Amino acid sequence: MLTNLLISLSLFVGYQQPVSIGQTYAVVIGISDYQALTYATGDLRFADRDAQQVVAFLRSKPGGSVPGSHIRLLTNKQATKSAIQQNLKLFRQAGAGDRVILYFSGHGLPDSFVPYDARPGEPDRLLTYRDIKAAFHDAKATTKLCIADACLSGGMTQKTTRRSAEKITARSANDHSNVAMLLASRSTQNAVEDGRLAGGAFTYFLLRGLTGQGDLDGNRIVTIRELHKYLAPLVKQRTRGRQTPVFYGRFSDNLPLSYL
Repeated sequence: MLTNLLISLSLFVGYQQPVSIGQTYAVVIGISDYQALTYATGDLRFADRDAQQVVAFLRSKPGGSVPGSHIRLLTNKQATKSAIQQNLKLFRQAGAGDRVILYFSGHGLPDSFVPYDARPGEPDRLLTYRDIKAAFHDAKATTKLCIADACLSGGMTQKTTRRSAEKITARSANDHSNVAMLLASRSTQNAVEDGRLAGGAFTYFLLRGLTGQGDLDGNRIVTIRELHKYLAPLVKQRTRGRQTPVFYGRFSDNLPLSYL
């Protein structure tokens, strides 16, 4: 039910700290072609394309006109575990008032994202949620966004990973920063690629929302609450109830995600 999905947002309705976005630092990952897979055995079709579109959005005015030097784009064979971990160090350049963004599109597992060089039976090759949350914890940015278009991505909110999440949100409470996870699906759901949309259903409506359709009050700003209200029912409808996005974390309802 959509009501249940809004619980994470409604917990923080009273948290209305004014938000100022300075510099943005983004690591954007999209993996369609996996080293150990073929299209017949599980390769994806649009994850790399979705990542490229996210970069195009970030470079645009609504996305903040982020300079190329502040963006790391890793697609397919570039997105090994070691390369992702190395590029996440970009977040260390952010200071107070800045924003860091991780976008991942690819395969997901209950406790991790799957990098290009992952292999069955070798868990050390996976990018765990703990790894990702550590990178966010180390960043001094005021706004921290993790956006995942991956199966089972709602697992980032589960008890097995909650301790590391609580460390981030505790820091958020102390320094009035915003930490938000924008996840394509619940922990038990797959994330759907849609051939007619030529992309992941979540990323398709995410970008449409951020580039204007999510501006529900017409003030030329798309807030995180507006984006959720726009995106969640459309993804659920498009996927016939198989996929329900989850927004989770500690953040102001008025956190701006794009300026039109």
